[in-house]
Amino acid sequence: LAGQRMKMASQNDVNLAKKLMKTLNFSGAEVMKKYNIKGATDVTGYGLAGHALKMARASNVSLELNLNKVPLIGDTFRLVDEGCIPGASFRNLDFVEDDYYLRGDLNYSLKMIAMDAQTSGGLLMCVNPGISDNVISDLHYTGLTKSAVIGKVTEKKEKYLYMEN
Repeated sequence: LAGQRMKMASQNDVNLAKKLMKTLNFSGAEVMKKYNIKGATDVTGYGLAGHALKMARASNVSLELNLNKVPLIGDTFRLVDEGCIPGASFRNLDFVEDDYYLRGDLNYSLKMIAMDAQTSGGLLMCVNPGISDNVISDLHYTGLTKSAVIGKVTEKKEKYLYMEN
């Protein structure tokens, strides 16, 4: 939506973003009930990184996110790469700064996408690896076709959040 305001985003991408943001979490919640998933959050103003950090802190674990696996809408990467980064993303970067670690040569644009504060970013669920394929399959079946495994939970390490590409 920031790309729309700056006249950098295509109308198709804007329409898809609006459609996804209007999608209620009902289907995701039903799949969570079916598999007794208790650890989840809706990704909103704190961005993916901020919400992942809050979950990790609350559970005293570390989360490892592979940002290449995060489903993106249309030309999101290009928009961020060209400097279309909402100001709240930088506030979210400040929020996670002390508790996250960037592995290797994490792409700056992917890092900033993980900080994006635009609302209705979907659900982040912590799912037992033994059932993750079934959960993803059921989410796809309900129409949540962008659902994907984007990381894993580990024992608490030095930092709560680790991000790589």
